[in-house]
Amino acid sequence: MTDLASRTTRLRFVTASEVREGGKRRRVVCEARPGYLIVKASGLHSCYTIDYASIWSMAVKMAVAAEKAEKSAKKGTK
Repeated sequence: MTDLASRTTRLRFVTASEVREGGKRRRVVCEARPGYLIVKASGLHSCYTIDYASIWSMAVKMAVAAEKAEKSAKKGTK
């Protein structure tokens, strides 16, 4: 099995999500690289990088916040 660090092809996703950038709605493009992810709006040169550990941390924080909101919503209905 090939290690991800030795990958030579680019893994690129064009998502269905859209952002408003430069006055237009543009698709979000994600490009997987070893150790980090590049995120940009289609048709633009500016891009942002984020490492996979940060993505994991953000997902955990969002899940905890959603769980807390769900619990507080249940308390409000009783």
